[in-house]
Amino acid sequence: MKNMTIIPLITLAVCVFICGCVHEPRRARYGDPNEIVAGTPDSPTMYDLGSSVDSLIQKMLGSPQFSKNYNAAKDAKGGALPIVIIGNIANRTTERIQGRLDAVGDSVRSALFETGLFEVKDDEAGGAIASRIMRGADDGLEDGALVQSMGTHESPDFIVLGDFRHFTDVGGYHTYRLRLALHNLKTGKVVWEGIQTKVKL
Repeated sequence: MKNMTIIPLITLAVCVFICGCVHEPRRARYGDPNEIVAGTPDSPTMYDLGSSVDSLIQKMLGSPQFSKNYNAAKDAKGGALPIVIIGNIANRTTERIQGRLDAVGDSVRSALFETGLFEVKDDEAGGAIASRIMRGADDGLEDGALVQSMGTHESPDFIVLGDFRHFTDVGGYHTYRLRLALHNLKTGKVVWEGIQTKVKL
């Protein structure tokens, strides 16, 4: 009678153990796409677009070359925070993902704002703001001082540009590379540049 009770319990324990072993690799391989997937010697760490931006911004903040160039630009403004805008993140692949790359630009702008090192401008918002002021002025609704202020807005000091490229590695394994670069608009020089390889869509 004891054997009749023990055998089902052993069978159940074995099933739970096997299911756990099978399930864990599936979670690691097909995990949340917003998480960084840990790598193995045969499968390097992969990044999605969001975590790629976070990784690159952290690399920038830790770069001595960035600090040197940033401080020089800030000193040239008498200690005022440099103004940055986000340019195009060019799609150098055959994928139809420009919308996602535009979202990468939004993420970069937000991340740079959060560092507290920059004043941030949004070109699209700037156009909408100017249009609203002019429309209000035409209708006699806006304060004249607001209209006058349109010509006093500061020009940006930096622009972020980048690109996204596709690679086929050994064995037909497809990966992508995200590059971001911060350019000084007054000198034309690169302030900082970073590349995140092994990006997955």
